Amino acid sequence: MLPENPICPNLTTLLLQQNSSLKKIPANFFMYMPVLRVLDLSFTSITEIPLSIKYLVELYHLALSGTKISVLPQELRHLRMLKHLDLQRTQFLQTIPRDAICWLSKLEVLNLYYSYAGWELQSYGEDEEELGFADLEHLENLTTLGITVLSLESLKTLYEFDALHKCIHHLHVEECNGLPHFDLSSLSNHGGNIRRLSIKSCNDLEYLITPTDVDWLPSLEVLTVHSLHKLSRVWGSSVSQESLRNIRCINISHCHKLKNVSWAQQLPKLETIDLFDCRELEELISDHESPSIEDLVLFPGLKTLSIRDLPELSSILPSRFSFQKLETLVIINCPKVKKLPFQEGVQPNLPAVYCDEKWWDALKKDQPITELCCSPRFVPN
Repeated sequence: MLPENPICPNLTTLLLQQNSSLKKIPANFFMYMPVLRVLDLSFTSITEIPLSIKYLVELYHLALSGTKISVLPQELRHLRMLKHLDLQRTQFLQTIPRDAICWLSKLEVLNLYYSYAGWELQSYGEDEEELGFADLEHLENLTTLGITVLSLESLKTLYEFDALHKCIHHLHVEECNGLPHFDLSSLSNHGGNIRRLSIKSCNDLEYLITPTDVDWLPSLEVLTVHSLHKLSRVWGSSVSQESLRNIRCINISHCHKLKNVSWAQQLPKLETIDLFDCRELEELISDHESPSIEDLVLFPGLKTLSIRDLPELSSILPSRFSFQKLETLVIINCPKVKKLPFQEGVQPNLPAVYCDEKWWDALKKDQPITELCCSPRFVPN
């Protein structure tokens, strides 16, 4: 329990994050914290922000990510020193009044990734309007933006606000039905600053269109693709040497038309691949798309590979290749995989393998024991 009305005249930083038992902040809690500059309430269970937040006139960093708030109070407009507002993963957030944000002229970072998406709503009450893309464009100091788009109409509207495109570092696109191709070329900088890209439940999406004359998505670190049932390939064009050069993590799930992820084989900083429930995925690397040079390293930095519920997967790597730095392999419900992608003497440390015990026993019958000198760790089927 927090105190009702604490008097903290010298308090500059208050960190309450990761406290799931914190469900309510007393109404007058912030009244006497006149020099508070950093407030972190992320991943608590609060459902509303007390109106006494308006007294935090020196606040410049406010973290509310992962909370259960549904409305951002208008009183935020009094926080004229605020530079950083983190609202990512506030999936219950439905209402942001224009006045809550428009007065924050010093705002540099606004993260609404997996969050508010009411860009097309005209009003939430009789007189007050919701926050729109045009309001963000007027924040002159804004440099970093996280955006969530939940309709094709909103996505087309976002394309029109060129000044915002260079600020977008996190982008989540969901339920944009009627969109066969997601065209990165429609962004004025081709998504050059995007670090996290998530695309989910766009039922007509077949692939992403990428520019042909520039290296695309050079800043992307995390790609998440989920429930795109018509996705036959991720990218419309081949991956050049400089494209995707900073990507670290790829998550693909419930994409049943996808056959492989050959495009990822040479990404220099890729550390994690998670593939889940892609019913027609047959191989990680298509044999005809693998390099012909025998000593070329595939997945040079990959440390973790998770492949689960892939009923048609028969090959992880072409037989002449093996992983160099893999530390963890999770392989669950991939019944057609009969060989592990390791070669004795190639890797200094063979990875831990998380798998079903019956599958492992069958594997030992087909593969020489010298090739299986890794550590199986059995998980329930």
